[in-house]
Amino acid sequence: MLNRFSQTKIYYWKKRFRTAVLLVVALVLAIMFSTGQRAWGQSEFLKLNWLTGESAAKVTITDHAVVRLDGYKLFVLAAPAINQKFPLEQRVQGIEDELNRSANSNFAPDTLQVTTNIDSKSDQPVILINDRYLMTVTTMDAQLQGRDPQGWASQLTQILRDALIRARQERQANFLINRGLIAAGIVLMMLIGSRLIIYWQGRLKLKQKTIEAQIEHRSPPYLDAVAVIDLEQELHQKQQANLSDLQRRALQLAYFGVLSGGSFIILGLFPYSRWIQPFLLSTPLQIIAIACGTYLLIRVSNLLIERFSDFLKARDFAMLKPYQRLDLRVSTVSQVLKNVTDLVLVCIGSLAILSVIGLDLVPLLAGAGIVGIAISFAAQGLIKDVINGFLIILEDQYAVGDVIVVGELGGLVENMNLRITQVRNNEGQLITIPNSSIAIVQNLSKDWARVDLSIRLAYDTNPDHALEILRKLSLEMYQENIWRSKIIEPPEVLGIDDLQHSGMLIRIWIKTQPLQQWAVAREFRRRLKLTLERENIAIGIPHQYLLAENSPLKDHIEPE
Repeated sequence: MLNRFSQTKIYYWKKRFRTAVLLVVALVLAIMFSTGQRAWGQSEFLKLNWLTGESAAKVTITDHAVVRLDGYKLFVLAAPAINQKFPLEQRVQGIEDELNRSANSNFAPDTLQVTTNIDSKSDQPVILINDRYLMTVTTMDAQLQGRDPQGWASQLTQILRDALIRARQERQANFLINRGLIAAGIVLMMLIGSRLIIYWQGRLKLKQKTIEAQIEHRSPPYLDAVAVIDLEQELHQKQQANLSDLQRRALQLAYFGVLSGGSFIILGLFPYSRWIQPFLLSTPLQIIAIACGTYLLIRVSNLLIERFSDFLKARDFAMLKPYQRLDLRVSTVSQVLKNVTDLVLVCIGSLAILSVIGLDLVPLLAGAGIVGIAISFAAQGLIKDVINGFLIILEDQYAVGDVIVVGELGGLVENMNLRITQVRNNEGQLITIPNSSIAIVQNLSKDWARVDLSIRLAYDTNPDHALEILRKLSLEMYQENIWRSKIIEPPEVLGIDDLQHSGMLIRIWIKTQPLQQWAVAREFRRRLKLTLERENIAIGIPHQYLLAENSPLKDHIEPE
């Protein structure tokens, strides 16, 4: 028989093999779903003619391309998507090169000749510029405009003539000087606008830092009747700081918009640079716009979450609910919501960018869904982490700022999300705990805490005198202002819990604010030590009797 180690190893490799098979199957299905006709550039498909009853007919899908001169759109060409003897892109490039050559030549507008002839071989119209071949007007070009080839060729001659005359005029010195002056004015306005934006950004940043410094300087650690007004004002200041931060981010986008918008307008002033505008509008500028919009949406969503959190806290101030616990819970939930919102918005922005680039999202999403299902089988531990993390937050088991103990680990919760919880222990070590492994948790700082202090006094001590001294000491400490804010109720001297040969055990309970039990316990022990010395009360000491060999008491002790 196989030993236990071998069985565990075999089970481990079987599990890895199943996971690998699932991933391979998912990838194959994703490729099958994502390799549709449009993805591979196929252009013919079968179409059933429901009216005539014909079984199928081939329908040709056409590609389209725009012919431009100096950035201006002139007309559109068409060609079959496949089986092209002369690729459409190459045809467009040849026409545009010839138009640019004609526009840069030193021709007189009166001598410009744009004519149309009929090709004897193909019986299709041919357009010439000053007796130089430019293009052939195909049947598909004319059908795209709903015209016959000869009529569309006649209209194209007028379009081309007007475009070449305009291009020649825009290359004259007077026109270029005029556009140069306009560009200089735009640059000056860009400089003034950018300086104003930088100035307002500095003011908003200074205002935000001032508000944050005021909040940090006077933020009260715990809620009492005196501090309610201050805390309400603090929430208002936090809202102002968040609003200033949002305005500053919006000014950053405005700064980028002024520079990019001004540059875009300047590019359109000159015929030599106007061709860059369609290129920017086609892909790069759209990607930048989507990225900026996603960034702005993330900032706005974070601000709205902060505003909603502050609204909940302010509402509970009016209802006189405990502030500290609510602050911890709302802060934790808002941080998790921010992370989830940021992830969702980034995913949406990424999909939008992929769509702009030209990828078909339907097969991509279908393939991603199948891969996601396969990954979910292989990442069951991650799913357990997320579910347990959601339940921890929903049930308010603990929050950021609490001190917890999970098994043999414990410390201050510094960070938590739906997957992990990070705590800092007494030695400063940051411990990361997966949420799925948290079954039983001890929260040492939820709502309130208690000092459970016990002291053993000597057996011959007067119990009434000792209890009276302890009650007096507890009351004195409770009445001091510095400790009154940390101790919720007057300490309870419960009495004598145990009597042994080592003395009597007296137990004291002190109910404190969260996270203050250790400071209160240390101070109470210090005062207790001084009080016992002043009252000459000894602590309990275990007693042990030693009997000599010839002691008279030995005969009275029965052997065990």
